[in-house]
Amino acid sequence: MVVRDSSSCLNLWKKHLGRVPDYVWERSELETLVLADNDLSEVPESIGRLKRLRMLDLGHNHLTRVPEGLGEIEGMTDFLYLHDNRLTALPGSLGRLTKLRYLNISGNAFEDFPECVCEMAGLLEL
Repeated sequence: MVVRDSSSCLNLWKKHLGRVPDYVWERSELETLVLADNDLSEVPESIGRLKRLRMLDLGHNHLTRVPEGLGEIEGMTDFLYLHDNRLTALPGSLGRLTKLRYLNISGNAFEDFPECVCEMAGLLEL
């Protein structure tokens, strides 16, 4: 995959970051953010600052939880990838992502289906 970084797109795929650099949360113009395959164990609440995000890829990490702040990005319309992590639940705030069209939560450790997904009225594919 080609690393692309423009004013609206930041691709940090497979950089083995361990944690997301603080400068990412200051990029309020971002529409696409790829943080897949980075050995991430957490994502801070400050992700909610990225109000223009349309696509977020957090797949192939070690996340055990998703921050409530992710539900503050109510304009997210395109994709949310949370697959291949260690999630056992999703925060109820994600139900506010009613414009989201594609959600991938496969490859996690859910014991029960996350109720908030049922509130995502715009989903075309789960």
